[in-house]
Amino acid sequence: MNVMLLAAGEGTRLRPYTLTLPKPAIPFVTVPLAGHSLSFLGNLAINKLVVNTYHLPGEIHHLFHSLRHHAKSLHFSDEVGQILGSGGGLGKARDHFMGDDSFVMMNADEIILPKEADIMKKAITHHRHQRNIATLMVMDHPDVGTKFGGVWTDAHNRVLGFGKTPVAGAVKAWHFVGVQILADRVFDFIPAQGESNILYDALTAAIKKGLSVEAYPFECTWFETGNPTDFLEASEKCLHYLAGPVTYQKTTLEGTLKRYSKEETILASTDGGFSLISKSAFLGHSRIHGTFCAGPGAIVENGCELTNVIVGANARVPAGTQAKDTLFL
Repeated sequence: MNVMLLAAGEGTRLRPYTLTLPKPAIPFVTVPLAGHSLSFLGNLAINKLVVNTYHLPGEIHHLFHSLRHHAKSLHFSDEVGQILGSGGGLGKARDHFMGDDSFVMMNADEIILPKEADIMKKAITHHRHQRNIATLMVMDHPDVGTKFGGVWTDAHNRVLGFGKTPVAGAVKAWHFVGVQILADRVFDFIPAQGESNILYDALTAAIKKGLSVEAYPFECTWFETGNPTDFLEASEKCLHYLAGPVTYQKTTLEGTLKRYSKEETILASTDGGFSLISKSAFLGHSRIHGTFCAGPGAIVENGCELTNVIVGANARVPAGTQAKDTLFL
């Protein structure tokens, strides 16, 4: 299976942190967000892994060369001068996917904890059996149609359109989690050059031509991480999963840590929450409250008071720092 990860975005809602690191490289429970995206693919055998870049491309290259992605080959599609969007980015990389009746494209910064560990293999089998041009991974979400645009379907999960506004004939709106299985016929609907959106441009045109685009509902826990508040709330919830009883969320997170952490991590209680600290991280005599994560080589010097703080790999928190609801990268 060939896979494309979309990693070109500028992460504007997560600034100023994404001025230092592109969002796929931001650590979430000590693992770069891109590792969580790859983890969702489970044990899927990856032939070619293609990653597009635009913002901080050197950091993206370094990230994927250092991740244990397990693909047979790694390729980059560097976008220069203009960010091309999900459709245009795929179009630029089309040579890697021509001849594929099924390949996966997904965002490189998703936190998706599926209830079924092998859900992607099941979805790919379904996609091939149905001969879809696209199969979109979707879930129920109460904010579809308000906070999020929806994938609007008929009673058989055939996609009729996209957006916050209901589509004529639709009986259900689903939340798209940023993962899709595509056939190379999709390139007939992607311009040879320039920016485009895979849903609102390419797949909308394919639907109008009568081609089959289908939603594939599955049960999962999905987190919004696009802004600092949501990012820290998601971190808090995931540390509680790790510290709690056995659930599919805990099992998935433990699997991600085992596969993509560069070193062992230690889970412990804090004043009002939990911490996850990489083995090589150093914590001086400081007070830690709420949610706290420290990546490999992180240093927290003496006399700090930190509340809901993430410290990235090799980052240093100076002595006497008082900080709340923030990241050090």
